[in-house]
Amino acid sequence: MDVLFAKFANYDATMQDIAIVLPAMSMKEVFIVRIVTVSRKVLRYVIVAVIMATVMSVGLWATDHDMTTSAHAATLPAQDRYSLRDVETNQKVAALTFDISWGTVMPPKVLAILKTDHVPATIFVSGPWAKQHPDIVKAYAQAGIEVESHGWAHVNYSGLSNQGIVDNLMKTDQVIQQITGQKPSFVRPPNGDFNSRSILAARSVGYTTVTWGTDSLDWMNPGVATIIRRVTTRIHPGDIILMHASDTCKQTDIALPTILQSLREKGYKLVTLKQLLTYGKPIYRG
Repeated sequence: MDVLFAKFANYDATMQDIAIVLPAMSMKEVFIVRIVTVSRKVLRYVIVAVIMATVMSVGLWATDHDMTTSAHAATLPAQDRYSLRDVETNQKVAALTFDISWGTVMPPKVLAILKTDHVPATIFVSGPWAKQHPDIVKAYAQAGIEVESHGWAHVNYSGLSNQGIVDNLMKTDQVIQQITGQKPSFVRPPNGDFNSRSILAARSVGYTTVTWGTDSLDWMNPGVATIIRRVTTRIHPGDIILMHASDTCKQTDIALPTILQSLREKGYKLVTLKQLLTYGKPIYRG
């Protein structure tokens, strides 16, 4: 607005056409304000009036659009708005899950611990990592570990187009099927990022979006004691526990044996994600 005032500060508006390009709803419309024999003061009032009217109309449209979109999202069922986080059950059962997207050192270490303790679990693998290390993925699958998708590119799904989300999933889908012979059913979006649009896009190609109920924070390498404490004090019936088996997580394999022992002492049974859903109603939360 200050720029417009500067342009017209010394303008004599007599039978002149003043073209003012305004950011109207189409972003391309040009409004012509014809000023006939007006003083500089009146001219300024006219300019301000036109600008304010247009800004208000655009602002009201944007607000109305946002409110309409939010209102529509609010009418969707929970499974179309939120991720799967828990299962409603009174039984002491939980799913231990691991994201893997990097490295060849930690994945075998975690697998060895799970096999030694005969613990069912679920891994979410990124497409590029799985493609590069099919032998590790196959070893997990052969040990009875459920293999699910962590997508292809490690980017926030809320920032991708619907087609971008689908492409991300299907590239990884193809890799996992080639290795395990099984089609994944769940996706854990990178960074746990999602919105109702990404959830619906994933569902359109057969995926349920899964995050977690308990985050071990092992990805932060906060210390073995912290990882153990977070899991063992936050676990609850029907819980989905987030851990990682990538090389960037340096303390997971050290904390895991103690976690498994503690959960056994608490009377918990660990199962795969698909098995967990047989114990009760899935809970979708933001």
